[in-house]
Amino acid sequence: MLVIIIFMQCDQKNITRFQKKILAWYTKNKRDLPWRNLPFDLTLQQRDPYKILVSEVMLQQTQVGRVIPKYSAWMEKFPDVTSLATASQRDVLSCWSGLGYNRRALSLQKAAKMLCDEYNGVWPREKELLKKLPGVGEYTARALLTFAFHQQVAVVDTNVRRVILTQFQISNSQFQMLSDNQMQQIADHMLPIGKAYEWNQALMDYAALELKSNKIPLRKQSSFKGSRRFYRGKLLKLLLAEKEVTWKKIEESLFSNPTPDDRVMVHTVVSEMEKEGFVRVNKAKISLRN
Repeated sequence: MLVIIIFMQCDQKNITRFQKKILAWYTKNKRDLPWRNLPFDLTLQQRDPYKILVSEVMLQQTQVGRVIPKYSAWMEKFPDVTSLATASQRDVLSCWSGLGYNRRALSLQKAAKMLCDEYNGVWPREKELLKKLPGVGEYTARALLTFAFHQQVAVVDTNVRRVILTQFQISNSQFQMLSDNQMQQIADHMLPIGKAYEWNQALMDYAALELKSNKIPLRKQSSFKGSRRFYRGKLLKLLLAEKEVTWKKIEESLFSNPTPDDRVMVHTVVSEMEKEGFVRVNKAKISLRN
C-alpha cells in the first residue's frame, strides 16, 4: 500500500523532471573513477565484467577514497579472472589487506575459480546465474547487468536508497515499513528508458556528493572495535606477517593480558576462520591456507 501511495505522489511529469535534474547534475559533477573509464567492447557487447565485479565488491561497506588505490593495486596484481583464480590465498588476502571484511576477497577468488572451471571464462548475463557466483547478491548482479552488460535495470544500494527517501520524502517510520523488494519497485519506476548506465551512476554520485550531510534514516552498523570482526582482522594481519603462530602468540598479540574470556574469543575466532577456509589448525600451530 505504501508503494502505491508513493507512486501516486509522483506522476510521470514529475518523474521526468526529476530524471532531467539528476542527469544534468551528473553531466557537470560526475566523479572520475577508474572502474568507470573502462572501454565498451563492441564485439563482446560489454565493459570488462571482472573489473566491475572487483570494484563493486570492494565498495561494499568501504568508502570510495579507500577503494581507489586498493583497486589499482589489485588490478596490477590480478589483472583478470585467471590470474585471480590461480593466485595463492596469502597473496589474495595480502593484496586485500586494509579494506576489511576479508571474506569478500575469498568470495572474489571463489567466483573467479567458478568462472574458469564451470563457465570456461564466459560470463553469464542472466541475473539468477550471476547470483550463483560466490559473494554476488541481488545488488551486485544488477550492477553487473547494467554497468558491464549495458542492460536496462535499476540498482539499489545505500546511495540510491538515500535519493529515493529524499525524493519521496519518506519518513523514518515509513522507511522501516518498506521491504527491499518494494524499494526495488520504486527504483524500477524511476528508471529512464535507455539510460540505465548513466542513471544508476548519477544517483550514486548525487547521494554521495549532495546528500552526504542529510540525516537519512538508514540502518546503522554495530560497533567494530572489540567485535569478533575486529579480532579477525588483527589475527589475519598477524598471519600475513608470519607463516604460522602458536595459540599463545595469538592471545598475546590480540590481548595485552589475556583473560579466560579472551581465550574463548580467540578460539571462537580461529574456529570461524577455519570453517570459512581462511586458516589451517595443525595441533598447536595456526597458519593461513595456501
